[in-house]
Amino acid sequence: MTIAQPFALFASNLVRNKTKIVSREIPDVILRHDIRKKGKSFYLDYHLNGERHKERIGFVSKNQANQARSKKIDELLNQAGITTGRKRISLTQAIEIHMGIKKRNVRESTFKKYRSNKHHLLEAIKEVGEKYFKDVATISEAQFQLLADTLKKRTKSDHRKNNLLVFLKAIENTAIRKGYMPRKISADIKTKKPDPKLKVQYFTKKELHEVWKCSDKFYMDYFKFFVLTGLRLGEFIHLKWDNVDFENKVISIEKYIEDGELIWEPKTKSSIRNVPLSAEAVDILRKQEEKNDIFVFTSKKGMKLHPNTVYGAFKRAAGKAKVSEDKTIHTLRHTFASQLAQKGVELYKIGTYLGHSKSETTRIYAHLSPSDDAEVLGQIEV
Repeated sequence: MTIAQPFALFASNLVRNKTKIVSREIPDVILRHDIRKKGKSFYLDYHLNGERHKERIGFVSKNQANQARSKKIDELLNQAGITTGRKRISLTQAIEIHMGIKKRNVRESTFKKYRSNKHHLLEAIKEVGEKYFKDVATISEAQFQLLADTLKKRTKSDHRKNNLLVFLKAIENTAIRKGYMPRKISADIKTKKPDPKLKVQYFTKKELHEVWKCSDKFYMDYFKFFVLTGLRLGEFIHLKWDNVDFENKVISIEKYIEDGELIWEPKTKSSIRNVPLSAEAVDILRKQEEKNDIFVFTSKKGMKLHPNTVYGAFKRAAGKAKVSEDKTIHTLRHTFASQLAQKGVELYKIGTYLGHSKSETTRIYAHLSPSDDAEVLGQIEV
């Protein structure tokens, strides 16, 4: 048994004395905290020999608290006469452990982003040298810093750079929590929380024209439909003919259930909504008829679309059009909302069309709305 196991520890030290076997139980050491004026105060909670023990750790980081928990488990094992050997794992193995945890706890759409981060990190490890990362417990701060610097060079986007560093540090946290790493070595690797979005990126009409010119003709109408409706990629892919009402010129975004099993669901409850259709949007839908009996938009072979197919096709078109790398297929959704705001549509309505659960989310388009402030302020008398 290793001290790295996260679940309840129940170890038996079996001593054979002819007819007798002695079993020693090692308690599960639980890390808890309570909220005090200074913040979170951590403590260890466990039972030993029928008595409950609470050991205060204090106001420390969660990583430091987990290290204290590991030391306590090790101490109890030694007291019971059970020798433990630390299992050596490479950074690559630590990545897989972290990915396994995330796969159980996040949505599939979010997990795809982790897979992308994993790819970049594995490539960075190869570039620096895998020999330096064979045992996470022996990685030096300088080696970890070099890996972080190499990782940042893999993208020009500051936002992506920050995401990759956050991913690297999250793997370190997992390794510490599991007992594979004795301490934190990323203190000098700085990440920052993204600045609140006061303004949103969107495509100008000129940029859209360039993207359309560079698009695969098969997908161009697909991309235009995003701008005309503001759909998310998942909503677009799972749009079925049952959700299309030509008579009332509206599409409904609903859960996708097949044979009683939930296959896909919108991002939030507010995302379940009706989206009105313009005449151009209706024309695009009419072009898709008879391609597939279930799904509106399909692959070139008439099959259900894969997200990467649409995402990749747009990325290639945007690259050829030489628009900013930060502008993705999701920016088409922002373009829909931005154009509505510029035309004076109320933010509440825009939020309804987009399926926003919070009005604050729609506020990022407020700066685009026509303002009558000058007229209002002109009424002040002096």
